[in-house]
Amino acid sequence: MRQDEEPLLRRRALAVVKRLTRAVVRVPRNHRRTVLIFGCQRSGTTMLQQTFLDRSWRVLIVEEHDRRLVGAHPPPGETDWQDYPTVVRRLRRIPFEVVAAKPLVESDRAVELMDAAEPVKAVWMLRHYRGVARSSLRRFGEDNPYLDLQPFRDNDGLDWRCRGASKQTRETVVELMNEELSPLDAAALFWWVRNQLYFDQQLWSEERIRIIRYERACSSSGEVAEALSDYIEIPLPQRSIAAKVRSEPKAVSEVKDLNLDVERLCQKLWDSFAGCPEL
Repeated sequence: MRQDEEPLLRRRALAVVKRLTRAVVRVPRNHRRTVLIFGCQRSGTTMLQQTFLDRSWRVLIVEEHDRRLVGAHPPPGETDWQDYPTVVRRLRRIPFEVVAAKPLVESDRAVELMDAAEPVKAVWMLRHYRGVARSSLRRFGEDNPYLDLQPFRDNDGLDWRCRGASKQTRETVVELMNEELSPLDAAALFWWVRNQLYFDQQLWSEERIRIIRYERACSSSGEVAEALSDYIEIPLPQRSIAAKVRSEPKAVSEVKDLNLDVERLCQKLWDSFAGCPEL
């Protein structure tokens, strides 16, 4: 299986070369714009950045721990952005046509952030809940899904995991947590929480944001690259992308059964994305 995460040193070396090139040929400020990548963790946001967007010499990727986003001395692991006008001013100083960043813990504030970042194009990465749940457990371990849901039990509206969630969402999570969920159930429920934000903010009506489905990006990378090129108005090297994209993910049916209430909740939300604007 091909990997969607380039080695860190290679990514940083490429970024340095890109910046040196743009230091000589700088893009005028009025031609600079931002691409924001929202969605639930483990939904393919990194793949979109590194495998699709970073193949273009006209696009610079800003990593999620970059001090231009989170400040010079953030707490360990901090990915919350500083105030948006300040962050946008920093990004505007970067002399590239497109600067791409993924404000994953800011997904509850997508409209506010897009307003601050104009001119902007945004993407909501969408991956099936079973695939996300399985990937989350593999990447973060079986305790992490419970930690992600704990702020709902604590009613901690300041924690990014719970921030922006409606009262109905919070009550639903707490009720289901009382059913002794398995780690896979909890991870799927967190998928529901994060993707519910798309509808809570009525992003389906926003001209500045489009959905990209992870599974389609894997199986039809050329078509997705072409659509993404048209959307952000930057040509992307389709052959280079196709050579790097990971192979088709395993069928979601291979994942063991979920709690029935969690399954119904997630499936209903998954079905709700049908007909929403996507690439």
